[in-house]
Amino acid sequence: MCLSRTELNQLPKIELHCHLDGSISMATIRVLAEKAGISIPESDEALRLKITAPESAESLLDYLAPFDFVLPMLQTQEALELAAYDLIGQAKADHVRYIEVRFAPTLHTAGGLSLEQVVVAVTKGLAKGEVDFDVKSNALLCGMRHESVETVMTVVDLFSKGELTHVAGFDLAGGEADGYVSGFTSVLETVKERGIPLTLHAGECGCAQNVMDAIKLGATRIGHGVAIKDMPDKWAELIDKKITLEMAPTSNIQTKAIDKAENYPFKTLFDAGVRVTINTDNRTVSDTTLTDEYVKLADWFGFDEAVFRQVARYAFEASFMSPQQRADLSDEFIK
Repeated sequence: MCLSRTELNQLPKIELHCHLDGSISMATIRVLAEKAGISIPESDEALRLKITAPESAESLLDYLAPFDFVLPMLQTQEALELAAYDLIGQAKADHVRYIEVRFAPTLHTAGGLSLEQVVVAVTKGLAKGEVDFDVKSNALLCGMRHESVETVMTVVDLFSKGELTHVAGFDLAGGEADGYVSGFTSVLETVKERGIPLTLHAGECGCAQNVMDAIKLGATRIGHGVAIKDMPDKWAELIDKKITLEMAPTSNIQTKAIDKAENYPFKTLFDAGVRVTINTDNRTVSDTTLTDEYVKLADWFGFDEAVFRQVARYAFEASFMSPQQRADLSDEFIK
């Protein structure tokens, strides 16, 4: 039986892959722009063209263009806290019970903030959102793949700051090149030595070997990973190691990682036993919600409630939740 949008919306959800700077609502962007003294289009339609990925995007880099418009608005602690709080409110509307919000601290220091101040501001917004919206959350700190190893290590070092809360894992994000993982071997070995949970963007733009390289260096989750469709001989390894893919249907088609809906590998991987999860990637840039993503997969593949609950269970098990968060949510996602 086909589930209605209302039924899909009400299913308890977990989102593992959502970028802060790509997921700020239009109303909050207007507030942030005013506070930053930045001029933006008056009409919603004109502003939407600035903050969403172009329909004519030819690649991942084209898709990332709207971030340059928003980043200047996210250079104060007040702005970062407000953006994080806004995102938790959006998650509430999707009946998300837990969300991991990722961002790159180094991209928010142009106004003079330290990396620690950036993280404190974001996690303060997350904590406030948890109280007001009853949505649990954690932050994932990203190094950028175009940055030097030394710069990325400054982000890794933040995990040793005992006073930081709601910080759960590490990621590498940005434009993806074949073989990029090897350039950060020393960083990822340090991450593993320190016991920091690791998820890596890999296999988002046709680089299937990047997925396997990421797993070899300790990633338990893969951001996107859709390119692994081309290496079915490796699926058994993913299943055996309980590697979880953080897939984002709308984004993956916008970035041309997948050419069209009928070729989207979600069902093929799920049926094979690979742990796949559903995510927005960037709610604003992709002009989507998590409910929208559920609706698309239901329409494309005819999934029933049991499939969506299994996918949510995969997300629960793969999440970087604290023990208390896991205990609080276990009844909704396991029992």
